[in-house]
Amino acid sequence: MLAIRPASSAEAEDLARIGLAAWEKAIRVWGEDADRLRDNARQAFYDFCTRHWPDILVGEWDGDLAGWGSCEKADDFITDLWVQPEFQGRGIGTALLEAIEEGIKARGYKAARLDTHARNAAAIRLYKRLGYRVKAYFVTYSEPLDEDIDKVEMIREFDPGAEPEPDEDGLYSL
Repeated sequence: MLAIRPASSAEAEDLARIGLAAWEKAIRVWGEDADRLRDNARQAFYDFCTRHWPDILVGEWDGDLAGWGSCEKADDFITDLWVQPEFQGRGIGTALLEAIEEGIKARGYKAARLDTHARNAAAIRLYKRLGYRVKAYFVTYSEPLDEDIDKVEMIREFDPGAEPEPDEDGLYSL
């Protein structure tokens, strides 16, 4: 059974491990060298989870930590969504995303925004299935990883009357 709840400070290290495991699984799919980036990524997840645990929602599956998500600045931008690999495919990411979106709506925003690696096809497909569309493609420098990252920004308007743009050409269609 799935439960969504706020994180506690005592869970920061476990949440960082979940983030790292999900990140490693994702980047290996497109052939990135996780070993080369692991130490920097591990530190970045640990730093984030210890500093921003009040902004994190946790997904538990039968009492086990299974994933987490965050909207760290309490605005409309979802900064993180990570599900432990062995728990993926159970709807945990979707439930976390929906819970985070509810907070965004409650703060008065008309849309939710997020970005993901441009080669993270599984995440892009998930977000598109949940009503997001690609808004922009960009390259940004990641200080924790010390390299440039290709990203896509995605947006989901909450207005039920808004017509989604057609997805004419696949994964990266604007």
